[in-house]
Amino acid sequence: MFLLLFFLLSTSSGQRLGVVDLRLASPGEAPPLPHAGLVKSVRVLVATGGARVEFEVASTDIAAASTTRELRTIDIGKAPNGSPGPDIAALATALERVHAIDGSQERAEVRPVPNLSTEVLLAVVDAVRGSAGAPLFPKLSLL
Repeated sequence: MFLLLFFLLSTSSGQRLGVVDLRLASPGEAPPLPHAGLVKSVRVLVATGGARVEFEVASTDIAAASTTRELRTIDIGKAPNGSPGPDIAALATALERVHAIDGSQERAEVRPVPNLSTEVLLAVVDAVRGSAGAPLFPKLSLL
């Protein structure tokens, strides 16, 4: 056992290869405070046959006494090449449309079905987070 530990420590390096910033919700955790911008929340519901982007948009009416919220949805179809999961390009386009409404919103929730493959889930997470040059929703929660 000692020799195995010695070889493991001598051959490993302390360099980090990559960091994925995911926050998993714990049971009984209080929800975060509502966002001050127009888009209050973003949820991506992922299934093997497609996905749905749900987001709440605050609409202020001059005649109303308070701000009302409107739930909007964008349905994403199945991947065009016949692979399981949603069309990732269409999902990224839909998320860019949501981000264009309120660029200060950084939080999003991804809710996959239990039997979703890891490959599809990682592709969805990459689409939600965006690219390094144009991040969409970098603070991601898996529920």
